[in-house]
Amino acid sequence: MMRAFTLAIFTAGAFVACNDSGTSSTDTQSTEIESSADGLDISDSDKLFGGSSAQDSPEGPVATTSSSALPARFSSGQYDPPHASPAESSSSVEPFPESSSSAESSGSAPAVTEIALDKDGFATVADVYRSLAPSEKAVFIIRHSEREDAVTIETELTANGVKMAQDLGATLKSDEEFSYITSGFVRTNETANNISKGRGEANLPKLITNYDITGNWFLKISADSLAQYASKLGMQGSSVELMAHWAYGEPYPDALYELEPRAQEFMEKVILKNLPKWKRVSIMVSHDIFVMPLAVFGSGGKVALKYHEDYHWINYIAGLAVIIDSQNNLRYVPVKGADSGVIDYLAIYMAEHGIKR
Repeated sequence: MMRAFTLAIFTAGAFVACNDSGTSSTDTQSTEIESSADGLDISDSDKLFGGSSAQDSPEGPVATTSSSALPARFSSGQYDPPHASPAESSSSVEPFPESSSSAESSGSAPAVTEIALDKDGFATVADVYRSLAPSEKAVFIIRHSEREDAVTIETELTANGVKMAQDLGATLKSDEEFSYITSGFVRTNETANNISKGRGEANLPKLITNYDITGNWFLKISADSLAQYASKLGMQGSSVELMAHWAYGEPYPDALYELEPRAQEFMEKVILKNLPKWKRVSIMVSHDIFVMPLAVFGSGGKVALKYHEDYHWINYIAGLAVIIDSQNNLRYVPVKGADSGVIDYLAIYMAEHGIKR
């Protein structure tokens, strides 16, 4: 049966991608391990995680943004942003992209639930969940919640990160059981556990650890090497700037796979392959250097994440919803679990330095 991959297109960006690595904390619940990474020695963290502790970007504009790295439009303490049309600057309501194979098989376009997208191109996780038809399944691929500054496998969530995850869970309350898939890092496990707590689930969920979502899926080189690679190209925004350029169309074939075919491969080899083992709704918790490219892919480049232009990067508990119908046709919606799907590092930098827009 032909599977249709309908791409939604938005505007995405990148931030300094630092990889976390190591082995997962066990918590108190049992875990399952699934992966399409054949032949991996799971005891060898260097092989498993690219020999890196850099699954995530260092937080804060200081890590990646200096005055010399600011956009050309910024000068003399003022910032003149690009002019946006009213349609671009306000929230909009857009339907999910329809599945071409469904339309072909029925002879007419299927009914499509309309979802409100914010100005950055994100819908809320809760809105997408509530829109699902009974015959549809969904996998919400999100970045973990707010973490402490260190980027190691043992790095935990902040108190605010715990609250963010529980608040997201509270918007998803229902009698339905979810599956929880994580990269095995402490912060991804904690995010899943706290979403479950927010939903009011009586027991900690049985976490499924999948080593394909550690962040290395799109990388041909180790995550540690990305920053060095970017520096050699003269990128002051390090690996984040590199990934933003790449996600929006600049090829770096010796460092990164081509986005679209690699993302489609993930949908086939990880999502569709494992879907029969998961509940109707799954929460997949990963890292920014994995989630950000998927949000760009799924939106067709329309999400507002162009770090190399405006210093936007994927926010915590934001990412991409993959919706699967009974024919295994896919459609995509970028989603946010907090107020915004975007961290605006330029705005943070300007606020910290008393600079007015």
